[in-house]
Amino acid sequence: MNLGGSGEPHSLEADQVVSAIERACESDLRTALRLVARYSAYWWSNGLQDEAAAAAERVLSMLGRTVPVGLDEEYLLAVIHGAASAEQEQVELAQQIVLTATGPFRYSVTVLLWSLVFGPFEPAAVVEEVLERNEGGDAWTRAAVELCRGYPGLTTAAPVDAAQALRTALGRFRMQEDRWGMFLALSALRQVLDEPLDVTTEALRLAEELFLAEETALLLCERGDLYRAAGKLEDAREDYTRALSIGEHADLPETIAAAQIGLGRTARGIGNLPAARAHLSAVLAIPELDDAHFEALHELAAVNAAEASA
Repeated sequence: MNLGGSGEPHSLEADQVVSAIERACESDLRTALRLVARYSAYWWSNGLQDEAAAAAERVLSMLGRTVPVGLDEEYLLAVIHGAASAEQEQVELAQQIVLTATGPFRYSVTVLLWSLVFGPFEPAAVVEEVLERNEGGDAWTRAAVELCRGYPGLTTAAPVDAAQALRTALGRFRMQEDRWGMFLALSALRQVLDEPLDVTTEALRLAEELFLAEETALLLCERGDLYRAAGKLEDAREDYTRALSIGEHADLPETIAAAQIGLGRTARGIGNLPAARAHLSAVLAIPELDDAHFEALHELAAVNAAEASA
């Protein structure tokens, strides 16, 4: 199963999927539920989580707390997609489906999506048990299991073991030319390495190929931080500037704030204190971002100290 997107998601195809599910909701809920499960990989591999959530929420609103006979895993996938708005009873039903299962999941993507969405809230022993149940699956599932084994916060794996599991997952996804799986493995791997610049750069390239705007901007800011720490201020400024452009185009306030703070710190490092102050003041003008405001004020204090000592 190759889940990596082959290009920019086609909005027409995405709309057709949602329309098909809406029609099925009116006449055959079992078919609607199967469609949600069938397109789970398509939605996630193309960055269409909002579409997945909307479709799942529609189906769940009609199913309520009824799990259709023989469609336990399909119901679980619907709850995973619609977790943000699912009823507590629906979440509990989904948890019971996982805990009472005795064999591997039928859909390759289920082990990964469950681990990423619900895994962080489950005991590590439960996550390990689910991973063990699925490690004999197809090649894609085995890669996903290794990814989850190394994913920060999911298991009790030591950092060196987590890094090895993520490298194994990356290699397996690379053999299958699955860019989505590679991106997830690289994104996790950069969190456990002491020198993540190369991994961050490769993850950034894949995010751009997969048309993941928010993730691309985040990685640009993170690579900018790495460049700035290494004294490569012009490279850092370029990355922060690109991130700011993406954030403004996609209307991502937190991304805009992160990029402006990065530009402010870079400007201070270069010695351009007026530019630093302008970037940081722009952050304070963005409403309802308390953490970013605190960070900007802290950096403004450093700018004031630099001006006082000049």
